[in-house]
Amino acid sequence: MDPHTIPAFAASLSEPRFRRYLNRYDGRRQMAIRLYAWNIEISSAFWGPIGVLEVMLRNRIHDALRSGRSDAWWYDGVNLAHREAAGLQATINRLFSRTGHEPTPDEVVGASTFGFWVGLTGPGVPRDRLFSYETALWQPRLRHAFANLGGASRKELHAQLDGIRKFRNRIAHHEPIYNMNLTSMRDKIVQCASFIDGDVSRYIARSHRIDDAFARQRAVVASGSCVI
Repeated sequence: MDPHTIPAFAASLSEPRFRRYLNRYDGRRQMAIRLYAWNIEISSAFWGPIGVLEVMLRNRIHDALRSGRSDAWWYDGVNLAHREAAGLQATINRLFSRTGHEPTPDEVVGASTFGFWVGLTGPGVPRDRLFSYETALWQPRLRHAFANLGGASRKELHAQLDGIRKFRNRIAHHEPIYNMNLTSMRDKIVQCASFIDGDVSRYIARSHRIDDAFARQRAVVASGSCVI
């Protein structure tokens, strides 16, 4: 069904949000609405690969930080910079408010944001003895979670992951991604997964539907035959 033929579809789009799609096609609403629908299609195609990477990343980092400690390593001698400490506490508070009991480590890990785990690969507070992640987290522990990193640095890894995080957030907030370099983002997801595990990376590379959705853009805009 062509979304352009559904009055409620177009009516549900706010003018400021829709303006970016209209501008792409010089105000031609029919094509703009179809592009909006295709943006949903290509966005949904990225969710699977990002989800696999996100779950694998958080579990590998969690395993590296709890080794030789309790599973609740955040209470066991790990110093977190303000942003990560605040994010973790917000997760714990939210879980406690929802359930009425102190959350288990598994619950905390599962509810923590992608940004929290990506942040742990960042600099923390550089040159600070306690809060520099390079010396306090990366060198002694986290680098072992990325066995296939090769010659890439923590800084390079973090830049890649943070780019994926920002992209993920655009999708989560239903923002346009049609005008981004989507093949490059696909490759970054596969590469970051390969830093952790080659087999999982190959699974993502061989199983995703990003390329199929990407190839459909012209047909969708021409005919409205979108698959969301």
